[in-house]
Amino acid sequence: MAYVDGSQAATWFMDTERVIATTMACYRCDGCRGLMIASVETDAYPDGDSVNELLSFLNDHREFLRWTPSASGNMGFPDVPEHIAAAASEAYRCAENNELRAAVLLARSVIEATAKAKNIKNGSLADKIDKMHDEKLIREHIKEGAHEVRYLGNDMAHGDFVDPVDKEDAGLVLTLMSEVLAEVFQSPAKVAKARAARDAKKQAAKP
Repeated sequence: MAYVDGSQAATWFMDTERVIATTMACYRCDGCRGLMIASVETDAYPDGDSVNELLSFLNDHREFLRWTPSASGNMGFPDVPEHIAAAASEAYRCAENNELRAAVLLARSVIEATAKAKNIKNGSLADKIDKMHDEKLIREHIKEGAHEVRYLGNDMAHGDFVDPVDKEDAGLVLTLMSEVLAEVFQSPAKVAKARAARDAKKQAAKP
């Protein structure tokens, strides 16, 4: 990712307690050559106007950078019901923009929506996850992964925000959420498509 010379910009506004400064710069992807804007909101600007000071400032705040367009903006979940796939993609966008609690909450909701899509609607989320396993919709290790999403998501859902959510935790939650979607929707759909293609070839080969 290369900085585009001369693309830096800054804005600020005053809320009731502090000045909020937004620092932005444009970068070009080394692979696709597309442009992306990195921005961060802080209470200060870079110390100077030089490119090196700007890039150093952004690097110091790299964990809080927002990227536009989002790298996960086009992330898709084929064969997943549209409303569930949209929420899953949104969870990734939240994590990418450091909205980590929102990402975890959405991942938890995606797990629950998945169970409901399979007509498992009664009981707690824990009950629904276990029921998906009982009905052989998910294997044992996927069930355990879904419960891990539930554990962290429960803290958020119940308003327990004492312990912060870090990037690593959020990334793990999203990975486990994706595993559930693959297990319940995507893998069975791939198998069905392969079977249909094989049957079609058999029919075509008949005299």
